[in-house]
Amino acid sequence: MKKHSLRSFAIGMLLSASIIGSFYYYLENKGQEHATISVSEATSYLQKKGFTVLAEDEYNNLQKQIAEKKQEQAKSAAKEKKQEEPKEEQHENIAYTLKVKSGMSISQIAELLYKEKIVKDQEEFETYLIDNGYHTKIQVGSFPLTSDMSHKKIAETLTK
Repeated sequence: MKKHSLRSFAIGMLLSASIIGSFYYYLENKGQEHATISVSEATSYLQKKGFTVLAEDEYNNLQKQIAEKKQEQAKSAAKEKKQEEPKEEQHENIAYTLKVKSGMSISQIAELLYKEKIVKDQEEFETYLIDNGYHTKIQVGSFPLTSDMSHKKIAETLTK
């Protein structure tokens, strides 16, 4: 390329960059002026679209009311639970002699204990045995169990 043609190319690039830049800044400023919107316009637009607009004070008051209601519900639930506990204590203590035979699975054992009301939840007892490693240590024989025994106590009795 010759020196003269290279200068012409550079001047053309400079000129085109300045024209594009001026349009860019001109259009950018024009768009920003149009984008400003007032609070009343924003609230009316949101209400038309189905939204509820609250002031910050109203929002905070509603949050406080919700928190108070949750606390009241928690207190009432705790009171109901306390009232139910004495009823559960009145249940009689159930005694049962479990006979573990060779080849019985832990699900069969848990099912028997659930049917005899020694454990309250069959799956929970099975999970406890597996999680704590008792499922491989269960012995064959007869074991006296009661309904007030914990999962741990029952598992220890079955693995003696």
